[in-house]
Amino acid sequence: MEPVSDEFLRDACLHAGVAMIAADANLNVRFWNRAATRIFGGSAESMYGQPIASIVPHERRELAERLIGRTLQSGEVTEFEFPLRDAAGHAVYLAITVSPIINTKGSHAGVTIHIRDVTRRIEAERSMAQSRKMAALGTMAGAISHHFNNLLCGLITSADFARDSTDPQVLQRTLRAVVPILNRASVLTRNLLAFAEGDHSHSPPENVTTIVTRFMESVKAVAVVRKVEIRSNLQPVNAELPAKQLTTILDCLAANASEAMPNGGVLTLELEPAANGREFVLRVSDTGPGIPEDQLTRVFEPFFTTKGLDATGSADHPGLGLAVVHGIVRDLGGSVTFCSSPESGTTFSVRLPCQSKTPAT
Repeated sequence: MEPVSDEFLRDACLHAGVAMIAADANLNVRFWNRAATRIFGGSAESMYGQPIASIVPHERRELAERLIGRTLQSGEVTEFEFPLRDAAGHAVYLAITVSPIINTKGSHAGVTIHIRDVTRRIEAERSMAQSRKMAALGTMAGAISHHFNNLLCGLITSADFARDSTDPQVLQRTLRAVVPILNRASVLTRNLLAFAEGDHSHSPPENVTTIVTRFMESVKAVAVVRKVEIRSNLQPVNAELPAKQLTTILDCLAANASEAMPNGGVLTLELEPAANGREFVLRVSDTGPGIPEDQLTRVFEPFFTTKGLDATGSADHPGLGLAVVHGIVRDLGGSVTFCSSPESGTTFSVRLPCQSKTPAT
């Protein structure tokens, strides 16, 4: 079969369903197909010789020039996206692929830009994200209602019982029953606030290595009872954080790890400075069965738990531990991630800045 002619290739590009633009080594437009005219409005004749980056809105133009220039210099294919109003005035979202034009001598003679309208995809993703957000809010609202309804039912029952009695002993028993319920409600509220806003209670900063070492020593006795072996690899970290907040993070992650190993196992704490020198990484690992795949996206959701219910029908584990961790870490300017598999258990990694931001008051 004979190779196609230049005219055939030009016609194919001119009538392609996606916008195609070519620029020379000076990054000025040399080719402009009909799909590009439909999107941007300018005719090929009016666009010839114009800077290729002129198709990008001003707020994204500097980035576009840098990426397109990198493709011309290195031959690396580059992709980016940006919003725009098309020739008809409709808001669209465009995906750009920039490729080098390499001549017969192997030199970079310019770039080609392929442009796809991905508005429908973006709208579908936003709609799906909104649906997920509303579903998560509905789940959380239901969980909050469930927990506080259980607490309020206990309070109402105790109050009704005491209201019709003048026996001091009955009143005393009622108060003793009510106080733990109120304390439990207070803890739930504080944990919800920690998830939403972080923990802003006053706590003096201490050296991170000191805090982690002290925590590890404090949980050894409980670990022995649970048949959990504690291992550690703590490198010195030159950073200070509020002791209470970091201890809460450790406590929640260690409790979660221990509960994942009801028959015993190994809990590992690791601490090391990050390669950039401005952050440190704290890891808490277990040798449990891992997190089921269908639950991976819900790990940090408030009130999400796989634990059972206690004898009164109220959850012993309301599912706020990891949500609290997420809230505090975020408030300290860091991030928390995890990896999990049935073969190796689960590892939570907390990355925090050595100079954390000051929590809002």
